Amino acid sequence: MSNIVPPVVLKASKKHTASLVFLHGLGDTGFGWAGALNQIKPEFLKVICPTAPNLPVTINGGAAMPAWYDILSLDEKDSRREDMEGVDRAVEYVHSLVQGEVESGVEASRVMVGGFSQGGAVALRAALTHHTRLAGCVALSCYLPGGEATLDQLGLSSPVETPVFQAHGDQDQVVSYNRGKITSQVLEALVKDHRLVTYQGMGHEGTMEELEDIQAFILQQLS
Repeated sequence: MSNIVPPVVLKASKKHTASLVFLHGLGDTGFGWAGALNQIKPEFLKVICPTAPNLPVTINGGAAMPAWYDILSLDEKDSRREDMEGVDRAVEYVHSLVQGEVESGVEASRVMVGGFSQGGAVALRAALTHHTRLAGCVALSCYLPGGEATLDQLGLSSPVETPVFQAHGDQDQVVSYNRGKITSQVLEALVKDHRLVTYQGMGHEGTMEELEDIQAFILQQLS
């Protein structure tokens, strides 16, 4: 991707043996989730929080803002909601960050991807299409870009080995809980190890309870 600023990097406080690439939501920056993730990251974990480039966003009246891809519509029944070419570019960028960690000496099976909202959508697709098993995917308040997908459509011959932790608030007014449930149903057919956690009363946000669950998932997959 072009016009990318250097990511926010939270270094491991002890020996670095695993990494997490985490993508923010529409209009945010890499600093948006860095503070929260810094509270829960294990000592061995390096966290990389990139900032999306400024792109014209159709649902924002064409005004530019930090975005991983253009969102063309908020209609959940519209299969052309997202600019899938933009999604693919963002996924390639995530894959390049994963590759950078591998080249630095961290095995791909020790690299996790994740994100919130639009960032979570990119992380999900990046996890599903990566050529090797990753440590896991943290998919918060998000969806699978392009709607329903099959293994064949993703070019896969068998279910994905990368574990997916999906979290959604049942009062989300931006990415509806119903869309989260539909995404969960699709993921059940695509991923060997998938779990959807529902947070009662939570909107399009993060909570301490959710952060603690993310921490538990990270420790489960990487300890």
